[in-house]
Amino acid sequence: MKNDFRFHHTLRVRFAETDKQGIVFNANYMLYCDVAQAEYFRAIGMKFQDLLQMGADTVLARITMDFKSTATFDDLLEIYGRVSKIGNTSFVMDFEIYPQDEDRLVSSANAVYVCVDPETLKALRVPDQLRLVMGRFEGKDFNAVS
Repeated sequence: MKNDFRFHHTLRVRFAETDKQGIVFNANYMLYCDVAQAEYFRAIGMKFQDLLQMGADTVLARITMDFKSTATFDDLLEIYGRVSKIGNTSFVMDFEIYPQDEDRLVSSANAVYVCVDPETLKALRVPDQLRLVMGRFEGKDFNAVS
């Protein structure tokens, strides 16, 4: 539900993102979540370079999606995102996509991002600074590994 999220990003569906049926092609919802993840980081004050300076990068390890209704060309979509859990080497983001000013759920997703060394791509502990910033934003204590 929208009220459970502290962050959202609005984007407009482009014609190229729709299929012959005139609806958003299903794979594009993952793109929308990816855009929202990058915007989430900006919203919490983290730039990609900041993450690299911490000696970390992130890779998407798993994403699951549910499709509830459709979106079409020129729709304004609100992509809601939140960090719901931080483990030792990964964090989980939940996403929900709604048409702007509507409560009709279009899609929801659950994504697991793993923190990795940018050079070796080997998993590493989620940096403490990232835990702190995400925790402040979400109103949670992510310092304890869950």
